[in-house]
Amino acid sequence: MKLTLVLLVLLTGLPGLTVQAQEQEQGVARDAVLVYNPDFFAAASPTTAQDMVERLPGFQLDNGENVRGFAGAGGNVLIDGARPASKTDNVSSVLGRIQAGRVSHIELIRGGAPGIDMQGHIVVANVILSDEATRQQSLLARSYFFEGGPTLPSGRYEFSSSDNGTNWGFNIGRSLSINDSTGTGTLVRRDGSGQVTDIERRKNRFDGGGWSGRADWAAPVAAGRLEITGGASINDFEEWTQYIAPASQRRFDFAQQNRDADLGVRAEQNLSETMTLEARLIQNQRRIESVSSALIGTTLQKFNTESEAGESIVRSVLRWQPTDRIKVDSSAELAYNVLDTEQSFTVDGQNVPLPQSTTTVNELRTEIAAIATWQRSDILTLEAGARLERSRIRQSGSASAERSFFYPKPRLAMTWDFVENHQLRLRLERELGQLNFNDFAASSSLTNNEVLGGNLDLRPEQRWVSEAVLERRFSADAVLSLTLRHDEINHVVDVLPLDDGLTAIGNIGDGSLDRVELDLRLPLDRIGVSGGRLTLNARYDHARVDDPTTGRERQISDVRPFTGSANFEQDLPTWNLVWGLDYTPYTRDTTFNPDQRRDIELRHYLTAFGEYTFSDSFTARVEYTAWNDFRINRQSWSDRVLQTIAYSEQERVNPRNFIQMRLRKTF
Repeated sequence: MKLTLVLLVLLTGLPGLTVQAQEQEQGVARDAVLVYNPDFFAAASPTTAQDMVERLPGFQLDNGENVRGFAGAGGNVLIDGARPASKTDNVSSVLGRIQAGRVSHIELIRGGAPGIDMQGHIVVANVILSDEATRQQSLLARSYFFEGGPTLPSGRYEFSSSDNGTNWGFNIGRSLSINDSTGTGTLVRRDGSGQVTDIERRKNRFDGGGWSGRADWAAPVAAGRLEITGGASINDFEEWTQYIAPASQRRFDFAQQNRDADLGVRAEQNLSETMTLEARLIQNQRRIESVSSALIGTTLQKFNTESEAGESIVRSVLRWQPTDRIKVDSSAELAYNVLDTEQSFTVDGQNVPLPQSTTTVNELRTEIAAIATWQRSDILTLEAGARLERSRIRQSGSASAERSFFYPKPRLAMTWDFVENHQLRLRLERELGQLNFNDFAASSSLTNNEVLGGNLDLRPEQRWVSEAVLERRFSADAVLSLTLRHDEINHVVDVLPLDDGLTAIGNIGDGSLDRVELDLRLPLDRIGVSGGRLTLNARYDHARVDDPTTGRERQISDVRPFTGSANFEQDLPTWNLVWGLDYTPYTRDTTFNPDQRRDIELRHYLTAFGEYTFSDSFTARVEYTAWNDFRINRQSWSDRVLQTIAYSEQERVNPRNFIQMRLRKTF
């Protein structure tokens, strides 16, 4: 509490660091919008729109959630006021294909603005492109060099053309699949009394990559605009890990191939001076084949999976803006998803029956919504609305089931510039999680000695979210923000016990989450580091739920209690150079299972980088990543309720340092 009070004083006080009038040319406030022109980014010589967005003060790029449907999947970046036509082509990828020279300016919208669909975000960036006719080609070459191997090259060719509002382009290239946490190490196993029973040497390798391509076209049509995009990719990944002891050895292999294709169509039509209609059609397809195996002594376990998934979305949004200060967005969405999975688990060639090893799951989901935004004054914006979601899930195969859900999702939000350069953002909202179709089928993690059965009785996780963000802007490039958040969670999704010693993903009860997050971006010119910037982030999460096996309170799986990072960058325009450091001191992921607990700790992850601009069309970037180690601690219990320790493992891995090199040529 004392720390929070100190931060509030810092946010509302600090006289002498207020924004001066001569600094307002960049990041100038126009109602709820801060406008950044290309000159603001010039010292860094950005090559793409992504480079520019990532340098916006007080903004963190979010690609959106990987969920079914479109309403909850959008990121927090718009391009000319709209989200990309495709759902799977994320915002970072789209921005990375837009040349920096095509950007007219970027708007940082806080709380809402006329004609802007915030899509549930309180802050979004809107990249406005120039109408100037351009035609550009780019070659991108990238390679990863891991200490001790492998070496992974990739590259991409891009073409784009823009003329009088008609844009088209395509790209094709070699993609990568990497795992930066591989390396050598040791594993120490102890029995329940703490005595060492085994010491194993660990080593592993991985390889992966694939091919992808995409084409897009957009043009004015009648009194509106039409956009079409489509892409396809194929990716492979394989990895093996071996544990060697004087009298035994274990080997785990994993191989997976993904094939993906998508098509997206977006049409926008101006119905009148105050009304606009937007329609979207999205189709996604995915096929996955994977094999996991474990050779322990002479015993061979294999888990095979083949799955096909499809998604079809139809969505329309009617935007009505009767005045400059009031807008109402009404939307309707229909989404159909299907997952067909076949799995098998064998031990020395003998089949082991699993719950829901073969299953087909489909969902028909509808959502209607209405959101009204009222800019009460130049300093106060209010938002209110609700989404109504109804879904029907059917499952067939090893067993059959059908369930229907209906959930209202109200939302209230306020943005208040209560003092110059001070903004308070409040949000009260009911959020609905989505069921992962893969949890309806069996799954495995042989390395962790886990085989999960499918669950027919899953319900989506629901949250009442209360959030307050206090933001203090000291200058065009300096910002400090404090976030306080509380979630009341119903039907927490975690791992629960089944009969016969099996486990499955399921609902384990109600829980809560409390969050405190601090973000600081500070230019260092005043202390003599010309062109330097320091960015700090720290987040503390306290998430609690009652364990379904023991009944005791514990944290929720995979919620990190603390995350933090520090970033330093310096622009040296006279040398055509940008350099910097990214540092993550510590993270911990904890997974709870009725039969075990596993903690993964990451320590001292450091990346040093430098980017040199040879000319306006040729840049080179080098990154070197080194980190101390990561540790995997596991306790396995002989009794689920008493949690009597059968054995424990402490694994310490020395990850491979690696270098990434990137060359980009535009012509």
